[in-house]
Amino acid sequence: MLKVSTLASLSLLTVAPTLMAEPFSHNNAQLSYRAEHWALNVERAITEDFYITGFYHHTDDIALSPNVKAKAKILGAGLMTSTNIGHMTEFYAGANLSQSKIKSSENDIARPEESNFYPSVIAGVKLSSSPQFEADFNVNHGFSDSQYTYGYLDSTSFTVGGKYFIDQAMAVGLSYVWVKEQDKAMTWDNIGVSFSLYFE
Repeated sequence: MLKVSTLASLSLLTVAPTLMAEPFSHNNAQLSYRAEHWALNVERAITEDFYITGFYHHTDDIALSPNVKAKAKILGAGLMTSTNIGHMTEFYAGANLSQSKIKSSENDIARPEESNFYPSVIAGVKLSSSPQFEADFNVNHGFSDSQYTYGYLDSTSFTVGGKYFIDQAMAVGLSYVWVKEQDKAMTWDNIGVSFSLYFE
């Protein structure tokens, strides 16, 4: 019987990185930043086709209205499946369960703090023509049951990104995240950077 917990996933960070042969590995930890959004994500393979995820996100800007300020802390875990087509293409999909704590105010008047437990789904494709590069395209949707609607929690988001492998255990990444409810599709705030460690 497999017992999956977020704490078990986060323990990957304490393991020394060892060499991986190629991209598409599902044993890794990634730290990323995008316009007041910090994220720590880990993956751990459990079979050839399935892997678990664990994550912690901290954001100081999820409000959709200019007169609203909102920030959130999000902790979650999920189950993913992937299928490789040859050595260059991987399709993946999965579902996560998240716990969020939200602090917000409207016109500088504090709202009651919210705590929500909700699911989200993700699907995407990764492409790699060499061991040094990996491209990633995905769509994600959260089903938060919060009293108010927030970007990043209740939204559909689309991500286009890529990674460059410094060596077989480390990679740096660049991505662009568009949230469907955003007024502007093109903004510097949507650009994210990341650093990843890969494990055996």
